[in-house]
Amino acid sequence: MLGAVLAGVVLGGGLAVPAHARTAHVPAAAARSATDATDATDEQLRCLLDDVVKPPVPGAILTVTGPGRAFDGAAGVYELGGRALRSSDAFRTASVTKTMTAAVALRLAERGDLRLDAPISAYLDRKLVARIPYGSRITVRQLLDHTAGLYDYVGDEKWFQYVLDHPDKTWKPLELVDWALRSGKPYFAPAKGYHYSDTGYVLAGMVIERAGREPLHRLYRSLLLEPLKMDRTYLEWWEPHRGPRAHNYLGERDTYDHNPTFDTFGGGGLVSTGADLNRFMRGLFEGKVFKNPATLRTMLRSTPQSVKAGSPYGLGIARLTATGDAAYGHSGFFGAFQIYVPKQRLAMTGTLTQAETVSKKQSSEFIENALRVSLGKAPTGPCARP
Repeated sequence: MLGAVLAGVVLGGGLAVPAHARTAHVPAAAARSATDATDATDEQLRCLLDDVVKPPVPGAILTVTGPGRAFDGAAGVYELGGRALRSSDAFRTASVTKTMTAAVALRLAERGDLRLDAPISAYLDRKLVARIPYGSRITVRQLLDHTAGLYDYVGDEKWFQYVLDHPDKTWKPLELVDWALRSGKPYFAPAKGYHYSDTGYVLAGMVIERAGREPLHRLYRSLLLEPLKMDRTYLEWWEPHRGPRAHNYLGERDTYDHNPTFDTFGGGGLVSTGADLNRFMRGLFEGKVFKNPATLRTMLRSTPQSVKAGSPYGLGIARLTATGDAAYGHSGFFGAFQIYVPKQRLAMTGTLTQAETVSKKQSSEFIENALRVSLGKAPTGPCARP
């Protein structure tokens, strides 16, 4: 949520090296060399974790997996003044959820329950569609790739301040759409540009429920979470907690007890762990989510509008460059991130537990350096090898 798309680099991964990446026999000298290299890489990743945890960042979690690579670490505290943060602690993923939402829509499309290029009027209440500017021309695909032109309620400072001033308010999805409709005009006609919009993803959540004939949280669970064994992941508010959740901060404000419904329907809301996000990204790119490989290609294809805008984006996922290789992923307002580098089969996931704008530079540098180290490159800053 809140315009959180990775601007530089991404990470992700599963918890085990794929079986086909293992070799039957490794000479002793080569094994020692590989072990030394792995130990050095782990030391650098640990250094990066420790270095990023300084005011205003209370904690950080990092999980990296790939051929010959498995790192799972945390630094800082679970809450200010509390116990140490653990890599197994869950966290709010915010806009990282968008990738899962798009994946669910594509699964429904594979089984014939949803058409990406159908108008949203095929699934949504006609009175609602009539209130949306250009509503009759907007398609499901345009909601998912941010080319619908819908005004983003998150861009309204009055909305953000209202959320902060009313932390106990329970929001209904339609209330969020209503706020957008009365607060701003479309950025452009459908397909005429690219503009990140949480409004579009709330509508996408409504479309998915109508097409899938089940509540959104059940569709996440049946189509993604259960098949991928993402046992610690759940849609907050709509499902019970599944273990400890780290405290996320906005400056000095602890948002742990804030009602999450301002961001729990399509565009955000999933709570997860570094390990579970790793499983998702690896499953997505390694054939465990979609029945047809062409579906993943559809998801990853960046729109010309987003490329022209300088932010290549497909269906719920951004395209990035990592040390010269194509990478894909997403980030979230509260600090979560997930990245996959197909050529290297490397996944990197995790979070920083601070959403304040001042921490974004810290977050960007941490993610970029962690990805560089995971890909065998030297980081910048104090964690560079002597």
